[in-house]
Amino acid sequence: MSANQSILAIADSDSYLKLAVTFLDRLGPAWDRRVALVRTPVIPTEEQIAAAFDGTSLDPQDLQFMTLHQLNAESIPEDIVFAAATGPVVADAYARILRTEPAQARRTALISALPGVAYPATAKGWNYRRAGDAFICHSHAEARDFSFMTEEQPGHQPTIMVSKLPFLHSSGFPPEPHGEIQRVVFAPQAKVPFTREDREAILLTLERTARLNPGLEVIVKLRAREGEPQTHLEAFPYDQLCNELQATGRLGPNSHLRFETGTMSNVLTPRSALVTVSSTAALESLDRGLPTMILSDFGVNEQMINEVFRGSNILGSMQDLEALSFAVPTKAWLRENYFHRMDGSFNESMAILASQARKGRLTTNPEVLALIRNPPMRQRLRTVLPTPVVRMLQKIRRFLNSQGRKNLRSTS
Repeated sequence: MSANQSILAIADSDSYLKLAVTFLDRLGPAWDRRVALVRTPVIPTEEQIAAAFDGTSLDPQDLQFMTLHQLNAESIPEDIVFAAATGPVVADAYARILRTEPAQARRTALISALPGVAYPATAKGWNYRRAGDAFICHSHAEARDFSFMTEEQPGHQPTIMVSKLPFLHSSGFPPEPHGEIQRVVFAPQAKVPFTREDREAILLTLERTARLNPGLEVIVKLRAREGEPQTHLEAFPYDQLCNELQATGRLGPNSHLRFETGTMSNVLTPRSALVTVSSTAALESLDRGLPTMILSDFGVNEQMINEVFRGSNILGSMQDLEALSFAVPTKAWLRENYFHRMDGSFNESMAILASQARKGRLTTNPEVLALIRNPPMRQRLRTVLPTPVVRMLQKIRRFLNSQGRKNLRSTS
């Protein structure tokens, strides 16, 4: 066994792979680090894999591929498993490891985290990860919210640790924006807005913004092209909507909009500004000292996944976007949400956890063992069914969702 502390990060989608890679990159070479992709229907494309490794010290050629069936105590020599994956995969991975470890002398520590904004805390995301030893939050606001959740639920709860999103590089407050805006980058969120009409309104506003500000470059930065896998299903992909708007004449054939994939760093260059309804890309933009706006036209609430930006001073309307009227975030909000200063306590906690695992001092209580014996049906379907069957079920769900939206519009 190596003298270094060791960690295996397992991921299953584009956003979680980025979290896994940047997290291990921040830990540094004092750790033995390994990254593996679990084969699921949302496994990232080669372009998404390259984007996840871009700018880090880790080599994408070292990325390994595995199935959940390969996860057990014998196949994992590392001290810590960092389950950077969607909830059902985390729960299944935890269960497979815990079932093959001695309950009173466990040698594999289990930790997890979410890949971006996780405020407000949700019981669904938490319950998938409850069997772990630790859960990592990325802001003080998140840690408080998840702490409230642990108080409401009896029994085993993972220890809440506070780190910082590993792709943010500011030591504390980010630099303030300055200079003329020459490029606007729109970062979509797969889940919101919910309706076709709202998404079309955003594209049309982006087009008007370009026409009202001659020389302005407008980019729609996609996580994936239409039909490509990503962490969350997207009912109305923006590139598809743009083609449909052009086909119906609502958007001219010489549109100013440009669609790009790849890394966010390729488009968030100096003199750029970012706009989104709800995306972790807003934090990347703030981190770089770029003007940033959260569109509030569709609501600022838990359903729109942007409630965390209340009080940030960077909420704006589509009219503000057309005028390129971007505001500066408040320092009080920054300190509580993702731009706190880090000391060495998190790395010390990680080292202690690794040491406990290596010495066989971790235990699995009976409640956790009972929890992993009866996984929810959704988890079993997501992690056991063959990929073609899961994709077929996803298509059926998309169709039913679209039919439901049509019925809702017809009765409203």
